[in-house]
Amino acid sequence: MKTIRVLLVDDHQVVREGLKRMLESEKWIEVVGGATSGEEAIDCVRHLSPDIILMDIKMPGMGGIEAVRQIKAIQPSVKVIVVTLYQNEYLAQAAEAGAAGYLLKDTTREELIQAIQRALLGQTPLAPSVTQTLLREYVSLTKLRREQILSQRQIEILRLIAAGLTNKEIGPKLFLSEATVKREIQTILAKLNATDRSQAVSEAYKRKLIELANSEEKG
Repeated sequence: MKTIRVLLVDDHQVVREGLKRMLESEKWIEVVGGATSGEEAIDCVRHLSPDIILMDIKMPGMGGIEAVRQIKAIQPSVKVIVVTLYQNEYLAQAAEAGAAGYLLKDTTREELIQAIQRALLGQTPLAPSVTQTLLREYVSLTKLRREQILSQRQIEILRLIAAGLTNKEIGPKLFLSEATVKREIQTILAKLNATDRSQAVSEAYKRKLIELANSEEKG
């Protein structure tokens, strides 16, 4: 396996030494240098040509985010993994700047090695706690988007349509008049860009609207 050249960027020597100890037992990894600021990191990139950079965010002078941005402009192939104390505050900025991954400073040796391997494969290694936060945000956003597409009443109507009920049969189930059911169905068709009830149901299944409602009910 090709030897992977790693640059450590952190203004605290104890952090750089700790990272180096975690990596030096891997024969395929060579720590080629260290830097204490973004400016130093950019200079090291020009002279050392690392494959992987472990980058802190908060440092004197140029911080990690701007350093990532400039380093990617200089050497696009280098993989920069942010290693920070900040769990989510800078995740979006790091990703926008071109970071390949986002780890916390309490990462284990195994997690660090795996992150480097994943970054080299073109994947995006994230700290487990960061991943959990993103999943929670995704679930909340998905639910919000679903609610913005159709109201809960409209989803209930779609579920009953999918079950084969007529407008007249749906009304009593939801304590609605038949006229209200008809009006809601017209709104559903417009929101889903459907021409009839069958197409609306089909579109709802495609968008996971009905399945999501059923899952919530079961849970």
